[in-house]
Amino acid sequence: MAQNQGKFALDNLTYDIITVLHEKSKGLEAFDRYMKDVQGEQELQQVFEQMRQSDQNFIQQLQQHLQRRLGQIGGQQQNKAA
Repeated sequence: MAQNQGKFALDNLTYDIITVLHEKSKGLEAFDRYMKDVQGEQELQQVFEQMRQSDQNFIQQLQQHLQRRLGQIGGQQQNKAA
């Protein structure tokens, strides 16, 4: 864990994962808006859809890592309290 453990509620890596999840989620919203502009441009629409799907997959992977990290952190905090 980070040196600052105990000073902050989250370690740096957990914070980073949350931040990337937030930014990628905002990106998905942008793709949804931009998809309207590529109507009729089949090839470009396909590229946008592939990029969006790729980002969605990364978001799912990050969510799984975050859940594991939060479970680990929660377990460590319970051990310290005991």
